[in-house]
Amino acid sequence: MKKYLTVVLAAILLIINVMPVGAEEPTALAPPVIGSEAVVLMDASTGQILFEKNMHERLYPASITKIMTVLLGVERARLNEVVTMTHDAVFSIPLGASHIALDEDEQISMEQALMAAMLPSANEACNGIAEHISGSVPAFAALMNERAIQAGALNTTFANSNGLSDPRHLTTAYDMAMITRSAIENQQFRRIFGTSHYVISPTNKQPETRYLWAEHKMFECGRYEYEGVIGGKTGYTRDSGNTLVTLAQRGGRELIVVAIRSLDQAVYTDTAALFDYGFGQFSDCSITLPALTSADLEGVGGETKQAEAADQQMQAMNVVRLLHNSISPSEVQVVYTVLNPGESTAQVQADLRLANASSLMYGDLGSTMFQIQVGSPVGNTAVSILSIIAKTVLILAALAFGLRWFFKSRRMRQRKNSLSLDSQRIRIPIR
Repeated sequence: MKKYLTVVLAAILLIINVMPVGAEEPTALAPPVIGSEAVVLMDASTGQILFEKNMHERLYPASITKIMTVLLGVERARLNEVVTMTHDAVFSIPLGASHIALDEDEQISMEQALMAAMLPSANEACNGIAEHISGSVPAFAALMNERAIQAGALNTTFANSNGLSDPRHLTTAYDMAMITRSAIENQQFRRIFGTSHYVISPTNKQPETRYLWAEHKMFECGRYEYEGVIGGKTGYTRDSGNTLVTLAQRGGRELIVVAIRSLDQAVYTDTAALFDYGFGQFSDCSITLPALTSADLEGVGGETKQAEAADQQMQAMNVVRLLHNSISPSEVQVVYTVLNPGESTAQVQADLRLANASSLMYGDLGSTMFQIQVGSPVGNTAVSILSIIAKTVLILAALAFGLRWFFKSRRMRQRKNSLSLDSQRIRIPIR
């Protein structure tokens, strides 16, 4: 009996030991620890920020500046145009700066100049591009600043075309992500941005073929090769430290990572960690925008408007955003702003943000814009009907006045013609 009891007790203890009593739920992967001074992880399709660190801090960009230079090159010139290198373009760069040994009066195509700027980061090629498009580097820098604002940059001032250190030449991680997002909409830029090697045939000044290789080490066969990388630009100066802009694609999703002021090769490990986080811990989520209310439309058209028509337009409206896998769409708050009060067609901005701050992702999910036809003023339906009636009466009155004037004029002409005939009659005396 004791033997059987011992066996039963042993079995019970075994079952208790293997049962997951109070087992912990799996925890979400925390954001990576980043060594770079400033970084941003952005969804390229929407501009949504997934993660950031000091993204609005103004820093020296170094050669990631050339993203803007190449963008203006493909936008403002044809790729087969001839760029002639001037003395200033060639010899104004400091000793030790990146170059491909272009010579004064050397002629290359715009495409060759753009490839030289993007891949080996040739500073004299950037000067040649600037002079070809704008006549001078300062004039080109002004054009760069205009284009940066168009791209959505907030705190960028470019002073040259190549990114060499200048106290006026500053940008932010956020601004460079926005500039890159705008640039990749251009297919010619995309091609150059994603090129890993290129050949420049002999020119009028150079009898040898030039072989250009991208300095970005996350491209295929690079030291830090990363699956899905389809474009990027490196940068370095003593003032800026290492800077890097990278575009990667997986499963139809494109992410942009910008890292500024990194030590040595940490710029690559930071970038890879952010891509891992973005691709691995975020999913597309459909967020239903709540129906507009009368309070949302307060003041539109000069008075509070009915919201029923707006409700109907908003019922099926959804937007897609990336959310961390541990965050539910129900945690997203939507705030409406009417941008054109006083008009019946409302321009509405919907700002999406997390209701509660989270360490797992950036809380501002961006904005979306739409238009709605706002209904009649609340309580003023009768006024609207009277307004229609009044307009109808005015039209009928004008029509009646016109007809009366027409017939009166006609009668006057008939009387005048009758009197004229009477004066012309010959009276014959009766004999």
